[in-house]
Amino acid sequence: MKLIIVYDDSARAVGRTKTILGERSYGDMVLRRESMFARMRKMVKQNKNIEIMRVKNFDDFDPSGLPMDVIYVHILASSTVILPEDFLLMLEKTLYAKEDLVIKSHEKVHGAVLKNRASYERFLNEYRNQGTLTFLKNDVIETNCFIDLTDYNTLLMFISSGFDARYFNSLAGDGYTVTKRSSDKKKMKMEYTYYWLLPEAMKSWMVMPYDYRETETDASYTMERMPMTDIAIRWTHGAVNSEELNNILDKTFYFLNHRAMKKVTKEEYRKNAEKLYLKKVDERVKKLKSCPEYEVIARLIMVGTQYGTIDEIVEKYVELYEKVSSSVKTPAVSVVGHGDVFFANMLYSKELNLLRLIDPKGALTEEELWMDPYYDVAKLSHSVCGNYDFFNTGAYSINYGKTMQFELAVHNDNTKAKEVFREYLKNNGYDYNLVRTLEVSLFLSMLPLHIDNPHKVFGFILNAINIIEEIEKDV
Repeated sequence: MKLIIVYDDSARAVGRTKTILGERSYGDMVLRRESMFARMRKMVKQNKNIEIMRVKNFDDFDPSGLPMDVIYVHILASSTVILPEDFLLMLEKTLYAKEDLVIKSHEKVHGAVLKNRASYERFLNEYRNQGTLTFLKNDVIETNCFIDLTDYNTLLMFISSGFDARYFNSLAGDGYTVTKRSSDKKKMKMEYTYYWLLPEAMKSWMVMPYDYRETETDASYTMERMPMTDIAIRWTHGAVNSEELNNILDKTFYFLNHRAMKKVTKEEYRKNAEKLYLKKVDERVKKLKSCPEYEVIARLIMVGTQYGTIDEIVEKYVELYEKVSSSVKTPAVSVVGHGDVFFANMLYSKELNLLRLIDPKGALTEEELWMDPYYDVAKLSHSVCGNYDFFNTGAYSINYGKTMQFELAVHNDNTKAKEVFREYLKNNGYDYNLVRTLEVSLFLSMLPLHIDNPHKVFGFILNAINIIEEIEKDV
């Protein structure tokens, strides 16, 4: 017997859930670089007796051309699977269904099993009339393998579990806390200690860490789970409109403008800047070259870009850095920075206009708190202007173009956002071209940190090249 899953992706988020997903369907929601529909399709493809079809509009859907003697399992896209093995076992059992059934858990209807096409056609007629599945009165398959993403708190918990903690981090928790764990014990200690070294006036911007622990193999600390998502989740789902972006930038630049600050000599400022934007790039590129995956990346650079090597790209960046930085009069000051102000580290509530920062660069001493004031701004820019968060969701493609070179396409039009951001920079005393130039250093510095995904690393390289070209035209 064959079984066809009809993946019902016709509903859109409403109310508070729409503030997270925007206009995307539940099937297009992305978690860990994979859409919910792709996740479902991958789950069932291992069984040759199961097919899956996705329907986004049942008004135009005609089931008359479907096979007659096939079992149909109609599943709501908003009911996502959290126990794949239980789900696949349930499907195996439905292959022997002799009657129509309702799939439920705790009174929530997730879908229906229809014993043949005639039953499915009757089901669809009623479904079109009712608009919900509440009309189903058949015998029930009770299962705990689904959760209901139309519930805001459930959606918040589910999607927040997927933020991009890279391969050296592990995140766990419950409904009230999040525990971060890593084998990099020094880094964990730095993140934890950072909060307690901060000036009192800056602590309100951070989520307080507590319960620091070390074992022989790792270290961990715990934080309160805030009832809001990080901005990256909503940004990449198109759920942040222009008004909200302005509110976010208002809050962020207020934080940036009220960081603790001290004067330094011009020589100190120059050395600090070179350490962040030049020496760090050199060190990270050397680390990249030591990775086994670099051999393929090097060939791609050579055959698919205007540069022969990664070193030539770095040389072009350094040339641009020297040109732009020397033309901008920056005050010789140092600030207490966060060190990683980008959307995935920024929790924001639209309703409360509340911003909290997580995952700082960290510090073990008070001196390590201080940094160049442009660094946090460049980090923010690589989310707004550099599309960093879209790389983390896999929302980009690399194509071989007509010019016989690789072309990067990020699935996001941030033209208006860049204009808004540029205005904020101007109004707050930051030079746009310098910020974007420093952003190049961030993408180059991140290369070895993301080597677990070589495709993304090459995307970062193409993105850095594109930013260099954009700034060269502007200056």
